Amino acid sequence: MKTYLFYTSEGYTYDNLHNESNNMQILGHGDGIDINEAFSHFKQHQSYISNQAFNNVMAIQTVGDTVLNLQLKK
Repeated sequence: MKTYLFYTSEGYTYDNLHNESNNMQILGHGDGIDINEAFSHFKQHQSYISNQAFNNVMAIQTVGDTVLNLQLKK
């Protein structure tokens, strides 16, 4: 079973000071034997996405452990 992150460069996000940040947004993840099965899993378990206006959804396969709690500033 493989895991994929689904993301887009469409839309807007904001930092903690409410400044607009031009970056990519993680929409969610999906698991499957291949990208197509994982995308189906993603759409089923993130059903709110179908109500959004994202046209360009991209995916990347995750490999290995997740690193948590990284900080840009100290």
